[in-house]
Formats: sequence, C-alpha cells, structure tokens
Amino acid sequence: MKRKTIQFLCITFILILGMCLSISAQKSHSSIEQVSKMYEPAFQTALNWLAANPEVIPGDPERERILKTLDKPFAEEDAKMMPVTGRYFHERMSAFLSDFEKTKPQKGVVIWKLYNHTDIIRTPQLTIAIDLINGFEQVAWNDADLDRAIAGIDLLLITHEHSDHADPYVVKKFLKAGKQVIVQKEMWKYESYGKKLTRMQEGSVTIKDVKLTVFPAFQKDTPNNVYFIETADGLKIMHIGDDNEMEHVTMEWFRKFKPPLDIDVLLPNSWCPNLAVLLKYVKPKVMISGHEHELSHTVSGRRSYNYVYSVLSTVKVPFLVPAWGEKMVFIPGFSM
Repeated sequence: MKRKTIQFLCITFILILGMCLSISAQKSHSSIEQVSKMYEPAFQTALNWLAANPEVIPGDPERERILKTLDKPFAEEDAKMMPVTGRYFHERMSAFLSDFEKTKPQKGVVIWKLYNHTDIIRTPQLTIAIDLINGFEQVAWNDADLDRAIAGIDLLLITHEHSDHADPYVVKKFLKAGKQVIVQKEMWKYESYGKKLTRMQEGSVTIKDVKLTVFPAFQKDTPNNVYFIETADGLKIMHIGDDNEMEHVTMEWFRKFKPPLDIDVLLPNSWCPNLAVLLKYVKPKVMISGHEHELSHTVSGRRSYNYVYSVLSTVKVPFLVPAWGEKMVFIPGFSM
C-alpha cells in the first residue's frame, strides 16, 4: 500500500507541476504580448520612416530621433520574444533582400548593415558577409529568406566563436551551397564540417581581385579575427568583430601601424573599450556603428542608440548609424 500511495502522490505532484508550468507559460506569453502591443506605434513609425529610404549620412537629427525611440522597446528583457520586434526584423530583412538582389555596383562598394554586427559588403567582383547569424527567437530569419541572402553572397567571414557572431546553422548552409567560409583557426576543429572551413589567424589572401588581410586580435581572452578588405579600386574597409584588448594593453594588434593606417570605412562594435587608442593607429574616413541592441545579451549587456551616439560623437571621426537593413554606398575618393 505504501508503494502505491507514493506512486499516486508522485504522479499527482507531476501533474500539478505540469499544470502550474503551463499556466505560468501562458501568463508569461500573455505578458509579452501586452508589452509588445505597447511598442507597436514606435516600431511602425520607424518602419514608415525607413520605407522612404532616407540617406544614411552623418549628423542627421531626424535619424537620431527616430532610432532613439527604439531604445526603450529594445531594452525590454524579453525584447527578442516580442512579436513587434520580430515584425520589425522581418520587414527590414525583406527590404534588404529586395535592394540586395537588384544592387550590382560597377565601382566602389555597397555596405548593408543587418542584425546585429552583421555587415554585407558588395564590390563589383565579390560579395562578403561578416558574422551573419540566423538570429534568436522572434528576431530570426525564415529559411527561404536566409537562402535568398546566401545565394547572393560569395564568402562568409566569422570573427570569433560567440553565438551572436558565429552560427553553425548558417555555416552549414554556406558550405552546402558551395560557398567559402573563413574562421578563426581554432573554431569548430572537431565538428564534422570543420575540415571544410578555411582557417586563418593572420596573413592575406586575394579572392576575385579583392585582398583580404586578417589581424589576430582578442575579445578579452577569446581569439577574434579583425578583417581588412581592400577592393580592386582601392577602397579599404575594416571590421573588428568584438575586438576588446583590455587584457592585452600595450600589445594590441594595431600598434604595428606606424605611421597610422589610413582606411576608408571602419566597422567597430559599439562598446569597443579601446576605440580611442585604436584610432591613433587606424585612421578611417568614416565609421559605421555596429552591435547595438544585441538582444541575446542580458539587458545590462546591450548598448542603446543613445549610447552609440554619445560615444561615437566624442572621437572626432564622422560616423553613420544605420538601422537594420539599410545600405551605404562608397566610391573611390568619397568624403564625409
């Protein structure tokens, strides 16, 4: 009798626990829906403004005002699970794809900023994706759209192993499509697809008249590739991933540039703590902000548009703050 009683109590406990968890999940989902609805006007205003294809230029007060209205919803703990955030992402990726598939530059370079530190760089010869990921929860590609994007990309570069920059699902899609993927040399060495990856830590390679140089950097103690791209017509673009040399002060990769390295476009992460020091050795004509509002981070680990504007405005280099899916066009000899 005791055994049957214990079994009955255990089954009853499991059933009650399941009911409690189900009710809790329903309440949580309902709460997220309510919060999501509260922010629909802000996202719709931003989408309406972006639909007019405003030019991405330095010092645009309307751009700053519109983007800052998204700081509050993106700072919600469950922002990546809110339907309104997902709708914003998908509409912006749809706009990107439409523009991406019809944009074929004859000179210079076109750069699209996606979520979150993903950049798509297209030259007349080569299209490169840097740190393209599928995304998280509501803020994630659907398969058909991701395949459309990959179809137009020749090469995927990954800066480091963290999941907001490196996504095995995306990598496998590139490899299946016969596309080259370059990673930091220690990444995914023991995975089944590891042998198909191109591993680099430093050095240069030329692909379709575009020169790619890798500099060995770190995000604290995590190896992080910095990618330096030189186009056939002489434009120079640098993406630094999550470069954070706090544990390598005085030994940073960029100190080798004497005199300083003149480049056209720098793609830093929004919280790069060594940005001021980096800019003593790397001299860009313009910077494009990146990695703001990383929704896979905890709220305290996200960086708002307000933060981006306040930080970048102190370094005395022209800077651009694009929304997800926007493009910027640069031709040789451009100035800001």
